Amino acid sequence: MTAGPAQAPAPPRGARARGSAAEHFRLMADCAPVMIWVAGPDGRSVYFNRPWLDFTGRALEEELGHGWRDGLHPEDAPRCVAAYAEAFGALAPFEVEYRLRRHDGEYRWLLDKGVPLVTAGALSGFVGSCLDITDRMRAEQQARKREQDFKTLAENIPDVIARLDRDLRYLYVNRAAEHAFGRRPDELIGRRCGEAGMPPHVVAPLREAARRAFETREEQRFSFEDGRDPPGHFAGRVIPESGGEGRVDAVLVIVYDETARAREDERRAELLERERNARAHAESATLARDQFLAIVSHELRSPLNGIKSWTHVLENLLRDAEPSVRRALAGIMIGVDHQVRLIDDLLDVTRALSGNLGLAKQPMPLLPVLADAVESLRAMALEKGLRIVTDYAMGDREIHGDPDRVRQIFVNLLTNAVKFTPADGTVWVSARPEGAMARVEVRDNGSGIPPEFLPYLFDPFRQADQGSASRGQEGLGLGLALVQRLAELHGGYVTCESEGLDRGATFRVYLPLRRDSGTRRAVGGQPSAAAALPSLSGIRVLLIDDQREARESLGALLSQAGAAVNLAASGQEALAHLALGERHETPEVVVCDIAMPDEDGYATLKRIRRWESGHAARGRRPAIALSAFTQREDRIRALSEGFQMHLTKPVAPAELVTVIASVARGMRM
Repeated sequence: MTAGPAQAPAPPRGARARGSAAEHFRLMADCAPVMIWVAGPDGRSVYFNRPWLDFTGRALEEELGHGWRDGLHPEDAPRCVAAYAEAFGALAPFEVEYRLRRHDGEYRWLLDKGVPLVTAGALSGFVGSCLDITDRMRAEQQARKREQDFKTLAENIPDVIARLDRDLRYLYVNRAAEHAFGRRPDELIGRRCGEAGMPPHVVAPLREAARRAFETREEQRFSFEDGRDPPGHFAGRVIPESGGEGRVDAVLVIVYDETARAREDERRAELLERERNARAHAESATLARDQFLAIVSHELRSPLNGIKSWTHVLENLLRDAEPSVRRALAGIMIGVDHQVRLIDDLLDVTRALSGNLGLAKQPMPLLPVLADAVESLRAMALEKGLRIVTDYAMGDREIHGDPDRVRQIFVNLLTNAVKFTPADGTVWVSARPEGAMARVEVRDNGSGIPPEFLPYLFDPFRQADQGSASRGQEGLGLGLALVQRLAELHGGYVTCESEGLDRGATFRVYLPLRRDSGTRRAVGGQPSAAAALPSLSGIRVLLIDDQREARESLGALLSQAGAAVNLAASGQEALAHLALGERHETPEVVVCDIAMPDEDGYATLKRIRRWESGHAARGRRPAIALSAFTQREDRIRALSEGFQMHLTKPVAPAELVTVIASVARGMRM
C-alpha cells in the first residue's frame, strides 16, 4: 500500500506556531536521511516523516497513535513498549533497538533514539529518529562469528597464535603458548614482548620479525631452537593486519613446532647419506671384484699356458708312445681346456651382471657359426658315445651380432646337452626362421630337469643337484646364465622345456633376423690343438716372458716347429739380445708377455721401437702380445700400443705358430 503525504505535527500544547514554520519542519523532516517521528505527552504518535512511511509502506493514518506498534516484531514489542513507557515516565532520553517490518515483509533492525520536549517544566512530547542498522548488525554478527571461529580454531590447534599491536604488546595469545613456552595467556596479554618472562631465544627473533612486518607491511618469517637436548625446532610467521588507509595496526603471529619434521628431515638425510655410502661401497666392491677377477684370471691362465705348451711339446715328442701315455696327455689337455672355459664363464657372467660385457656386433650369417660350434663339440660327444643330429633350414639368413658371443651361446648349450646326456644318447640341433626371429633348438634325451628347478634354471651359480652330497656333474652353474644374458644383449631370449627327470630337455634360442640378409663368408673355427704345427723353419723369434714355465715351454714349442728362439725374462734382457746380435741373428718376430714386473710389455715394446729407430737398417719387426688379460679393451690397448696381434693365454699352440708364421711372412714380402 502506498503511503499518503505526511502531515505537519500539531503544535505543542500551549504554543502557537505559524503555518509556514510547520511547513518548513515537514519539508526538512521528509528530506532527512533517517526516519523521524513525533509523539505527544501521552505517548501517542502524532507525526511520521516520509522515510518512515516509505519504509513501512503504510499510510500516516495507520501509523498514528499506537498503530505503528503493529509493525514491531513479536519478540521485540514488549521490550520496545516498556522502554518507551519508562522514558516517558522519567522525562529522559532513550535509545532502543528493535525489529520493524518493512513494506516487503522483512523485519529490519532499527536504532531508535528519542528525546523529550519539555516546555516550562512540563512534557510537551517526544521527538525521535530511527536508523536502519540491519546491515551493520549483520556485519557485526559476522565479525563476532569470525572472531569466535578464530578463537575456537586458535584454542584447539597445537600452533601458538598471538596478536601484537604496534608497541609489540600482546593483544591475544592462545592456550598453546603454555604448552610450548610455559606461559599462560593471562600472563602475556597486555604485556609487551620480552616483559612476560618469555625465553630470550624466542623473544629476539620474534621482536625482529614483528618490527620488520610493521615497517615493510609484508609477511616475515623467523625460526629458533629451544633449550632442550636434543633441541626442538620452531618456525614462525608474522602477518600484518591492515587497518584503515593501509596502516598496519597489529600483526598476527603463528609459531609452529617443526621438531618432528626437522628430525624426519635429519633421518632422511642420514638415510640418504647411508645410501650414498652404500652405493659408493658397492661400486668400490664391484670395482675391487672386477680387478680381483682379472688378477685371478691372469694368475690362473699363466700356469695353464705352461701346462698346455709342455703338453703339446710332449705330444709331439711322444707321437709313437703307447696308448696310455697318449691318453694321459689328452686328459691333461681336456683338463686345461675345461679350466679355461670355467675362467672365461666366470669373468663373462660377472661382466654381464654388472653391465660391462661389450659386444662387437656386425651383420653375420647364423648357420656357419652354429655349424662351427657343433663341430667343435662333436669329438667330445663321440668320446662319450653320443650322436649329434643336425637339421639346418636357415640358408644364408643373417643376424646382427657378435660372432664370438653367438658361438659362445651355442657352445654352452651343446656342452650342457653333452654333459647331461648318458652314453648312447642323442643330441638334436636344428635351426630355422620363425617369423622375424631365428630359432635354434638344442634337444637331448638325457637326465632332464626337475619341474621345481625350472624357474631357477638360468640363475647364476644354481644347479639342480647342488644340494646333494654327491654332485653328478662338475661346473659352476654359469653356462646357462651366460646364455640367457648373451641372448638378451642380442635382442633375443632363450627358453627351456623338460618333462622331468630322465625325460631330456629342449632349449630354444631366439635371435632377431636382419631384414636385408645376404650371403656372407662363413666364420671359421679355431685351429685344432691336436693338428700338426706349421713349420717355422728359418724364422727367428724373441720370446719375452717373466715366468719361467711359460717362457721355456713356449720356447720348446716354437723350437719344435723349427723356429730359432731367443728367450728373455725381462725387457732389459730383450734389449741385450738385440744389441748383441748380428744382423743375420736379429729376431724377426717379437712375442712379448704384457704383465711383467718392473716393466710391462707396453714399456718393453716402446724401448724396442726406440732401439729400432736407431738401427733403421735392421727394420721394424712385428710384435705379438701374449697376455692372460682377456677383455676386449685389453686387445684394443695392445693394438693401439703398437702390437700387431693380441693372443690370450693359455694360447693354442697351433694358433701361436700360425700367427708367427703369418706376420714373419708379411715382413719378408
